[in-house]
This record gives sequence, structure tokens and C-alpha cells, in this order.
Amino acid sequence: MRALHVTAAASNPLSIAIDAADPVPTAIGVAALALGVVFLARGASGTVDAVRVLRTTATSPAGLDGAERQIRVTGRAAAVDEEETLPAPFGGDPALCVEYDVSELRSQGKGQSWVTIDGGEAGVPFRVDDGGTGVRVDPAAATFSLDVDEKIKLDAGEEPPERVRGFIDAVDEVDDTETGYEVGPLTIGDDPRRRYVQRTLRPGDEVTVVGDSEAFPDAPVGEVKSRIADGSPFVVSDASARSTALRLVGGSAIPILLGAAALGIAALLLSPIVTTLV
Repeated sequence: MRALHVTAAASNPLSIAIDAADPVPTAIGVAALALGVVFLARGASGTVDAVRVLRTTATSPAGLDGAERQIRVTGRAAAVDEEETLPAPFGGDPALCVEYDVSELRSQGKGQSWVTIDGGEAGVPFRVDDGGTGVRVDPAAATFSLDVDEKIKLDAGEEPPERVRGFIDAVDEVDDTETGYEVGPLTIGDDPRRRYVQRTLRPGDEVTVVGDSEAFPDAPVGEVKSRIADGSPFVVSDASARSTALRLVGGSAIPILLGAAALGIAALLLSPIVTTLV
């Protein structure tokens, strides 16, 4: 019985193809295949979310009863109280939701690209007011879709503006050490350019929230007894539903392109196995 089993396994076309393939390209091909699937799944998720945002039902906060799914509320963002805000990373202005990214322009092969060295996002509960009636939003699990309100590029040795200086002094991961200097078109040392990008939702901004409502019996006077803290998708945006959907689709383009490229590499490296099987 054992001899028959070994003979059958040895005649298996897949086993023969794998044994005949070069192990290093095959391993790289399998890794590229897995990476491509992950990137494509991520890109597809963003596209699906964009479609769902467009299909959500526009609802007034006053009409919520805590049991609605896939709704959209639009109004002015307002702090729950004056103390429940976040300091914007660059400048410290009061904000309700923030995203930031600090990147350096680094050599990548024969070219250069921006590489993130620090970044993050955060949000505090806020209200969406529409005609005097508000609904509480807890953005802890939300996807933010916010426009850039600060974009600062600095070269080595260039003094950062005061609103960035405070951030540099407070964050250990980001320092202003001079990493290089430029002589004409040449860079001596590491690439010196640095970029600071900030996106914020501030009190008083127009806001669109897409998500699911749930009961919130502890809501204070002026708020409905509902809140939005989850959903599929759950999006906080400073744009209209249409513009938000376009942003989500745009954000999906890079993962889809990377996924397609990875699958192309996988197809090339795994082609000997496929050819043998066919």
C-alpha cells in the first residue's frame, strides 16, 4: 500500500510541476500572488464603499429613532462641549477629527518618492446639527474623507513655520535634524526635503456622515436619542456624498494598480508551473 501511495504522489502533475520549478522564483511568485490578492481586495473594498455611500438615504437628524441602517446625515459639525476637541497637529487649532502625514523625499532605486516617517488620525465625539437638531457621532471606527488644509514642504536647513515647530518639538519620531544639503541639482547626503500634510474637521465645518444609527438614551437636550458610531461603510467627510464617493474610488486606484502589477509578476514567475499543468 505504501509503494502504491508513493507512486501515485510522484505521478501527480502538480507535484511534478513544483519539483521541476526553480524554488526561488516560485517562492517570489507565490508571495506576489498573495500580495496582489490583498491589494485588489483592499481596492475593491473602497469601490464598494463608494457605491454604498451614493446609495445611502439622506435623513434629517430629527427623524432618527436609533434603528436605521445605511443612512446619511448632513449639517454643521459642532463640539459636544468646548473642552471636547483635539488640537490640530500643526498649529493646535481646535478640531473634531484630524489626520496628518509627515513624509521625506528619499531615493528609491533610480528615482525618488515620498516615504511616510510619521502619521496618524484621531477623532472625538461631535454633533451634526441640522436646523437646530443634532445627532451624536462617535468617529472612533470611522473612515475619514477630509480635504487637505495644511501642506507644507521644507528643504534641509529651512526653518519651519511656528505651527510646525511646535509639532516637531513635541513628537520624538519627527525631528528637524538637517539630513543633507543641495548643490544645484545634486543632493549631498540623504534627501533633505520633507512634507507635512494635515486634514481636519473643525467646529462649524459642513460634514457628511454615513453609517448606522443606534439608540443613545443619554443624549442631552438638543440631540436626538440616537447616535452614529458604526456602519458598513462608516464615513465622516467634509464633502458631499458624490465628492466623498469620488474620493473613495480615487483612493482605491493605487491598491488596484499595485495588485494588478503584483499579479502580473506572479503570472510571469509561476508560468512554468502553469505551463506544465496545462
